Amino acid sequence: MRLLEYKSKGILRQYGIPTPKGEVAFSPEEAVEITERLGGKSVLKVQIPAGRRGKVGGIKLVGSPQEAGSIAKHLLSTTFYGFKPECLLVEEPVDVMEEYYLGAIVDRSSRSLTFISSSKGGMNVEEMAKEYPESVLKVSIDPFIGMQPYQSRMLAKNMNESTDIWKTLTKIVLSLWKVADDYDSFMLEINPLAVCEGGRVLALDARIEIDDNALFRHPELGGGEEGLAYVELDGNVGTMANGAGLAMATMDLVYLLGGKPANFCDVGGGASAEAVFKALKRITSNSRVKSVVINTLCGITNGIEVAKGIKRFLEEGCTVPIVVRLAGNGAEEGSKILEETGVIHYSEPEEAVKEAIRLAGA
Repeated sequence: MRLLEYKSKGILRQYGIPTPKGEVAFSPEEAVEITERLGGKSVLKVQIPAGRRGKVGGIKLVGSPQEAGSIAKHLLSTTFYGFKPECLLVEEPVDVMEEYYLGAIVDRSSRSLTFISSSKGGMNVEEMAKEYPESVLKVSIDPFIGMQPYQSRMLAKNMNESTDIWKTLTKIVLSLWKVADDYDSFMLEINPLAVCEGGRVLALDARIEIDDNALFRHPELGGGEEGLAYVELDGNVGTMANGAGLAMATMDLVYLLGGKPANFCDVGGGASAEAVFKALKRITSNSRVKSVVINTLCGITNGIEVAKGIKRFLEEGCTVPIVVRLAGNGAEEGSKILEETGVIHYSEPEEAVKEAIRLAGA
C-alpha cells in the first residue's frame, strides 16, 4: 500500500521529522482559503500514488489566493499518469539551498532494510546517482538489532558534514528508521530532504509504502484497498483476477492473444464485492484503459460477491466495457447477476480475453 504524500508527511511529523506547513484541499475553494492562511502564496501538489509529478505539471507555485483557486480547479480536473487527483496538498513555498536524498528499501538478498543517503537529491536523483555514484551511501540494517547510532551518523555525514546540519540529519535518519519499523514499511523515501533559508531542514516530499500483509496492524490507515495488489502498465486492456498466479497468467494471455495489459491487479482470495468495486475504480482511473477483463476462478472467493461488485460499479455509470470469466464457487448464481446487467461473461479465460482485446481495439 502506497500512502499519498500528505499521509506520509503526517506520519513523519509524528516522529519529529519536519515538513513544510500545509493542509489538504479537496476543492478550489479550500485551496484559496489555505493559501490565504499561508500568507498569500503556496505550492499546489496533486496527491496521486506516483512520483515525478513536477515533470508532468502536477506541482505548481502560485502567487495569490485567486491564482491558487484557478490552478487548483485545473489540477483537480486533470489526469496524471492515469490518476485523477481527489485532493491537493497546499504548502508554504520555501527557498531551498541544498537538496539531499534519504530512503530505505527492503533488500531480500541480505534480509535487511537497506538505507540509502546521497548529498545530491531532487527531481533528477536517478540521473545524479549515475553521474555521481560516489555521492551514494548504502547501509544495511539488521531488523533484529535495529539501526545503531553510528549507522545514522554515517548516513547523515554522507549528506552534509557541517556540524549543525549533521546533527539534525542524524536525528531524521534515526526517526525514519523508527517509521519503517513501526509501520512495516518495505520502501520509504524523503526526496528532497532540503536545507532551506534560515537553516531549516525539511522533508519537501515523502513516500511510504507499507506491506499489505501488515495492514491489519494499522487500522488508522483505513486498511488499504482490502488486499488489492495493483501495478500500472502501458497497455489498454485492464486486467483483474483473484490470486497473484492467476493475475499473472491473465496478463500473459492478453499478450499471447495479441493485446497489451494495462495493469496487474490481484484482488486476493476471499475478495468481497467492495474489493472488486474498488479494484474496478482503480483500473478504470487509467485513461488508457479501453476494456477490462476479469478472470476469476472462485474457491475462497465467492462468484456472487464478484458479480455484486461488478454490478455496483456499472450502476455508477461505467462506460468502459467489461468482460468476465466466472468459474467455481458461486459462479452459477453470479452469472445470473451478470446477465441482469448485460455484462459479457464466459466460462473459459481465452474467450473472455479475446473479447476484451477486440473491444479495446488492440
